Amino acid sequence: MIIERAIEKAKEMYRARAAADAKLAQQATPVPPEGIAPVVPHPDRQPVEPSIQQYREFSRIKLDAATCERNRILWEWTGQSELGRADAAYRVLRSRIQNRIGIGKGSCIGITSPGPAEGKTVTSLNLAISLVREKQRPVFLLDLDMRNPSVLKYLGASVPVQLSQFFFEAAAPEEVLFATGIEMLVVAGNRQPVEGASELLASQRLDELIAYIRGRSPNALIIIDLPPVISTDEALKVAPRVDTMFLVVSESKTRRDALERSLSLLSDVKIAGIILNRSPESVGQYYYGN
Repeated sequence: MIIERAIEKAKEMYRARAAADAKLAQQATPVPPEGIAPVVPHPDRQPVEPSIQQYREFSRIKLDAATCERNRILWEWTGQSELGRADAAYRVLRSRIQNRIGIGKGSCIGITSPGPAEGKTVTSLNLAISLVREKQRPVFLLDLDMRNPSVLKYLGASVPVQLSQFFFEAAAPEEVLFATGIEMLVVAGNRQPVEGASELLASQRLDELIAYIRGRSPNALIIIDLPPVISTDEALKVAPRVDTMFLVVSESKTRRDALERSLSLLSDVKIAGIILNRSPESVGQYYYGN
């Protein structure tokens, strides 16, 4: 008799606990479709909300129109015939790039040259400006020619935090990326040469910077202005991080053997094309070809 009473009491306690659990489950979760068992959360466990990455606005730097004009940066003044032809050539180059990488896809391209003073920085800047004019995606221009940084100099701009400070782990990514007066164009660079550039570019920090940009703007186009191929090994250090590469050569300046040497060094890299700079041809100041 005692055993029977104990069993009956246990059944009552089980039914009461089941009823309480069912009521808790009904309050905590919606009724699932028929045939699917509900998942009852533990009463002591609070649900965790998914974390949302918050990005602050980039600080804005001021560009100098006179400096841009002197350095042949195609900002707002393409009315002159020679510069108008150059602008048209960059629009052709822009269309070729978009056809290859897709308009809505993010990508990272490197721009280099066999030697110095062959026009790679001007090409990087004018290509970036031409791309953002279509307002289809943001463009991030990174000046990784740290031995001879020129992007900020050609824009006549100064920045409170240099790109090198990120590589030295003294600044966060958003502190070295700056909005410009050109909508959707973001730049990062240095005004002074940086020592140990090769070692810095080989570090994980560059991968972290690229990952940050892609996480913030998945469809962004990242353009990297690289050092000349023959002068240092830094372009080769960065090459595995880019999706494709462009090689800028200068009419009457680039030697054939220098071009052949550059192509040999970049044999393991996807070369999207060669950009001929300072061409006297009627197609304009710049010409693009495979």
